[in-house]
Amino acid sequence: MGFLRGNINGIEMLKVSAFEEYGVEGFFTTRQCCGRDNFNLSYKWAERKEEVDKNFRILFEALQINHRNIFYAKQVHKNDIIIVERGFDFFEYTPQIEADGLVTNVPGITLITMHADCFPVYIVDTKKRVISLVHSGWRGTLQHITENALQVLKKKFLSAAEDLLVAIGPGICRKHFEVGKDIYEMFLREFGDEVCLESEKGLFVDLKKAIMIDLKKNGIGSSQIICCEMCTCENEKLFFSYRRDHSKPERLGSMVAILRMVRK
Repeated sequence: MGFLRGNINGIEMLKVSAFEEYGVEGFFTTRQCCGRDNFNLSYKWAERKEEVDKNFRILFEALQINHRNIFYAKQVHKNDIIIVERGFDFFEYTPQIEADGLVTNVPGITLITMHADCFPVYIVDTKKRVISLVHSGWRGTLQHITENALQVLKKKFLSAAEDLLVAIGPGICRKHFEVGKDIYEMFLREFGDEVCLESEKGLFVDLKKAIMIDLKKNGIGSSQIICCEMCTCENEKLFFSYRRDHSKPERLGSMVAILRMVRK
């Protein structure tokens, strides 16, 4: 159960093993591939587009993903959720649609979100055969993006809370997510002191705990939630981290979260 770390064709990645019995695959990549620590999947932080194209081709081949049936959106750190009805050719399309949450009930479409400290949230309706992948940074978390995804599942696909299985992937942990007073007070008003910590070192916010609060508020029980305990900022060997390396752009990069139904 949970996130299992493994090596697939030389790529170190995490897999959500609990999804397998429902015919769903969920992955989270790392910076490690074939003995190198620069498996970057972000065009923003690459010197040449061809470098990232090559990495994606390696990834798609390793996971046997059809690159002509992919969907990802332009992430803008808001709380919009879109329903995906068809994929596109990853290497021939530049997404114009802005969204940080994706939902589909179409088998075969691979959903992708990009991450470098923000949390990936994977949601699987085990009965209705619907999946959702969410990119939840501090702005999206503050705007309850995971709750929005749950509401889309319930309203558009008639999903029942008790049928949902949710996984929260790696992201920046509370002890490394120091914020200013304005952001701290916004989280305090929205989620309460359960997610906020004030110490002599500064003001800190627990984004994962905030996501958990939204899940439980919407009827998702603890037994339905899988959490990865790895911190992207803390684990430099395994993950890229914007918060850790923003002053060293040559070290920046992104991992990706992947979710797809492989069985109808």
